[in-house]
Amino acid sequence: MSVSSHRRGSTSARLPRAGVDPIACIEDALAMFELQRCHPIRAETLAMFLDSSGCGSVLVTVTDTVAPAQLLEVAEVMARLGGARPEISGLVLATVRPRYGLQTGDDELWTRAVEIVEANGLDLIDWFVISRHGTSSPRELLGQPSRWAR
Repeated sequence: MSVSSHRRGSTSARLPRAGVDPIACIEDALAMFELQRCHPIRAETLAMFLDSSGCGSVLVTVTDTVAPAQLLEVAEVMARLGGARPEISGLVLATVRPRYGLQTGDDELWTRAVEIVEANGLDLIDWFVISRHGTSSPRELLGQPSRWAR
């Protein structure tokens, strides 16, 4: 795994501006992840930190996250980093799996990732699995309520 960090602000009216516009829904988050992820699609895990107003400012890309359980490693490192910054209150994750979408056990990974992130004082707002065939949220598949502001 390798990690790179990006700070981006958008000049597009469609995308939330870093530190200004809240990322308040799934569509906003997915728009940011679409901009952030590699093209063509490859295995990676994306992280977006949110402040208490729901505004994002830092995006982190962890490349070569092929094994599903690597989500937990990324969640722990990101939660520790975010938990050390008082302005950060939330985290959104996306795992890009080029060849397949949701897998057996992703529900357990979601539950464990929530525990890890919360233990570090942050809220895990959502985790998306992005593949060539679409995007899914294990939270939604478990029937858990939305954690988004709207």
